Order: sequence, then C-alpha cells, then structure tokens
Amino acid sequence: MLHSCQNCWFNGLQYGALGLVVGYCSRHRTILNAADATTCGLHVRKDLALDRARQVAAVHAARYAPALIVRICGNAAAKDDISSNERDLDALRSDAVGDVVVEYGMLDSKIESLAQLKAMSGARAEVAMLSLARSYVSHCIGRQGSWTSGLHLYWWTKERLTATPGIAITDIRSTGGLQLARQIELTAWSVVMLRLTVIDDIIEYAAAQDDPLGEVRGLLDKSAEAVSTFNLRTLAKWMRTEALPSLDRMLPYERYVELARQLHKDQSDEALPAIKAAPAPAPLGYV
Repeated sequence: MLHSCQNCWFNGLQYGALGLVVGYCSRHRTILNAADATTCGLHVRKDLALDRARQVAAVHAARYAPALIVRICGNAAAKDDISSNERDLDALRSDAVGDVVVEYGMLDSKIESLAQLKAMSGARAEVAMLSLARSYVSHCIGRQGSWTSGLHLYWWTKERLTATPGIAITDIRSTGGLQLARQIELTAWSVVMLRLTVIDDIIEYAAAQDDPLGEVRGLLDKSAEAVSTFNLRTLAKWMRTEALPSLDRMLPYERYVELARQLHKDQSDEALPAIKAAPAPAPLGYV
C-alpha cells in the first residue's frame, strides 16, 4: 500500500518490510497501529523522487483531509488504528529508535535528533533518519531556507552510500510471502535507494538555488538506467565509479567544511535576537 502511512516520510519507524510492528507519525504525534491500512492528507511517499512525490502528494491531499488519519478503504476515521495513549508511547520509547522518533522535534532541535539516529547502528535507525530527513529539509526549504539546511544530512548519507545496510532478522516485520533471505536482500536495496533519494532531494534544492551541486541532478534516473536489476553489488559499483566522483567534484570536503562553518554562523546570528529579547532569569527561589 504505497499510499499508506507505512510509506510516508513522516513515519520513521517503518519502510516496506522493515521496521517495528507499529509506526509513528511525527506530524500527528500518534502511534500507527495499522500503518499499512491508514493515511491522511499530509502523506508524502518516501519511495518517490522529490518532484514526483510532490505531484502525488497534491493528488492525495485533494482526497484526504490533513487533520484526520483514516482508513484508506472506506475513508472512515481510524479510531482504533492509532494511539496517543501515554502508556503506549512509553512502551514505544523502550525501543531505542522509537524513543528518538517519538521525541523528534519535541525538546531539542530536529537536527540533533537526526544526529542521534545517525550515530545508532542498524538499518532501522538509518531509515528513521532518512525518512525524517526528507521531511525536515522540505520544511526548511518551505520556510525560504537555504538548501544547506540539509548539508550535514547530505554528507552523512553520502559517506555511507555504498555500504551494505545492516539488517537483522528482528528488523523485518513481514516477509510478504518471500524467502527470508530474499526479503532481506530486497529490503537492503530499498534502504540504499532511500539514501540516494535523500541525496537527490538535496541536489534538487541546490539546483533551484543555483548552487554548483545542482549540476549533478538526476542521480535516481541515472541509477535506474545503469542498474536494471536488484543487484546491490552492481549498484554499489556504479555509485563508486559514477555517482560519488560526480558528487565529490561539485562538493569536495573543503567546500563542505566552508559551507558548514557559514551555516553555523548563520544559525548563531539568528539565535542572537531571540537571546537578547528573552526576559532575564528570575532570582533563585522566585516562583
């Protein structure tokens, strides 16, 4: 069900056969008990490149209300299929990835939550980072931000682009009738393609702002032309010999460091007015 909550970039806990038995919507702040069967008007497909995902999202939004999670079949409110119960949320927080996803955007900055996921091992943490990264950068761009809001996410993802995802048997929530080994192989492929999709997103944003990185746009299309079968070795070879050299020419490490410093300076400058405008702290003991 490609239009279901399972395949939405606001759900960082599931992607196809990978993930927990439940999902979590970072927009509605609710557990998704039947993510393969529910949706809402905010849905954005994470298996599609940016332009196509936007087109499909617009059609989807015309059919479903943004404020209500419903059953795809019948469009009835998904009352029993979602939960914001604190006991359920506490149970989800007992999972390391689930804990970060539930807290995403609640306390510290979103990029800090994404950095936490990046530091975790395993494909589930990576899928959570990649899924939420797409929505994070899209949100920043929608607020007239620079493509460099996704700079670190781009670099982190590029650095692991050719690595084989670490998928444990406990990461698979469904085999879909396939042999387990085949399902793991196909799931690993989907994670690698999700990496490439995140990179492709940020390149598209860079192209729209006339940055040199935009000159290597279309990586997803090029990968489909170069690798016609689900073969991770062939895909990894193409990325090492074709994709990575192109990316490194447009954004070498030295330029990454320079942009990162400027990004940090811009963020610090934006924070200064808020700090100056904040009221002085109350004296100790004052209530």
